[in-house]
Amino acid sequence: MVELHPIPVLNPPRRASVRLATWLSVIPGLGQLYNRQPRKAAIFLLGVVSLFFVTLNIPGATAELLALWRPRGSAMVMLSLLIQILSLLLFMTTFFLALTAWYDAMHDARRTAQEINGERAPGGRWWLFHR
Repeated sequence: MVELHPIPVLNPPRRASVRLATWLSVIPGLGQLYNRQPRKAAIFLLGVVSLFFVTLNIPGATAELLALWRPRGSAMVMLSLLIQILSLLLFMTTFFLALTAWYDAMHDARRTAQEINGERAPGGRWWLFHR
């Protein structure tokens, strides 16, 4: 009688939930942690939080600058108005940059989950995160 040995079953490749990875990235970096990319998660979290931190401190820094300055005369008032306009432009730029980085964290988590599942070919990544 021939004795049959069971064939060992290898662990099937892990399937990642694309929706879960995307929704976890509402908090920047959690989707990357779900996809088992801790370095990328830390970069996204620190990048988005620091950009929002800088953005929210721009109006206060401008107010402090103008409080120390106390412009007098019409030319100085026009100069302070110009500084406030530049401050607003800087605020809007950093705010939209933070939103873009936040969106990119969500998009990256989604693409990586699709790559893990074999639904998308790897590629099209930043130079910083290539595998």
